[in-house]
Amino acid sequence: MSVMREELHDLVDRLPEEKVAPLLRLVRGQLEKRSIVRDLPFVGLLEAEPDFAERSEEILSVEDNHSL
Repeated sequence: MSVMREELHDLVDRLPEEKVAPLLRLVRGQLEKRSIVRDLPFVGLLEAEPDFAERSEEILSVEDNHSL
């Protein structure tokens, strides 16, 4: 067993019981193969004309000129 694993075992053995469950979840999470799920509540909130994406460079250019 490597030195790091021995140290990890020692540290886990010294943990108070109430700290074991969160650590166990963390370690299990490292071993599970699952895709990352991200909560992005802002996605899809933008409403615009159908050609907005196509005109985005033009729109940004006009906005930049107005800010000068």
